[in-house]
Amino acid sequence: MSLLARYAEHLFWMARYMERADSLARIIETHAAYDRGRESETSWKWLVQLYADDEEFEEKYTDASQRNVLHFYIRDLDHPGSILSAIKAARENARALRAYLPTEMWSQLNEFYNRIMLTGEAEIDIVHLSRTCGMIKSGCQAQFGIADSTLYRDEGWRFYGLGQFLERADQTSRLLDVKFAQLAAEESPQDRIADTTFWALVLRSASAYQAFQRIEACRVDPDRIAVFLLLNPSHPRSVSFCTHQMERLLHELRMRCRLARTGRALHHLDELTAYLQVAQQHADLVGNLHAFNDGLQRRLNAIADELGATFFGYAPHQPIVQTPEPGMPVIGNVTQSQSQSQGSAPS
Repeated sequence: MSLLARYAEHLFWMARYMERADSLARIIETHAAYDRGRESETSWKWLVQLYADDEEFEEKYTDASQRNVLHFYIRDLDHPGSILSAIKAARENARALRAYLPTEMWSQLNEFYNRIMLTGEAEIDIVHLSRTCGMIKSGCQAQFGIADSTLYRDEGWRFYGLGQFLERADQTSRLLDVKFAQLAAEESPQDRIADTTFWALVLRSASAYQAFQRIEACRVDPDRIAVFLLLNPSHPRSVSFCTHQMERLLHELRMRCRLARTGRALHHLDELTAYLQVAQQHADLVGNLHAFNDGLQRRLNAIADELGATFFGYAPHQPIVQTPEPGMPVIGNVTQSQSQSQGSAPS
């Protein structure tokens, strides 16, 4: 491997952190838009539950008010899952790659980081939240665009892509899980899962509304939206698209870059592909989507663990047999879930 393993690791995590910041901004913006169309605000506690941060959040804040939750997930540098922390971590990884990265990539990311560091409390107020999320998304998308047009196509480019598509698949599954997190956070939930206004916003959050309307030519239907974002092979934010891209990149690492140790990661991807096909066959996908997403995220974590153990020198995780998710069959074995773990990222 001509690329140093630590460079590959930095590229992998830099892409993951940028994708994470972009996706979290999309999820926050979706809920803010949903709130504006309702007579009364819904609780923001669902966001804490979606990312399983209850314990850390409760140590810092007395209640899950809108301001507290938004500060926690946008501006709190002490919280490793915040947007600001993700962008800072991406910049630290990029700084370790100064000799490798094109100047344009570093300059844009450094400027974006300095701009986001100036984000104050006023910018996360609900009145300005959409503009702030738009600025975050634009900065992240600019970084991916510059990478696409300037980054040299060697092993590093492929590890960068693996990080980007792995994180995007995970975040798309979380976007699909938002409705269930909202319902679980409400003491007396009034919404139905089949809330067409909400699902239309989910499509817009994934930049998929126009594509869905053009391909499906039907009214907003939660089952069809879930299938579209899970299985459509042509939309760049669908889980299936991300899975195929990861498979392509791993095959290129093996065939073009002569990295022979991709077999186990490809095996995990095959299991993930088989698991995704369950969604297409299921009679009540939306009703079982929460359980399905749990299984999906565990399988994505298994791929991340395998890449870390094979290429970055992380300690391998012992595989365990998963119990069936309610309403969903088990396909293969995966490792213990470490959802949204930050500990493996270099800084």
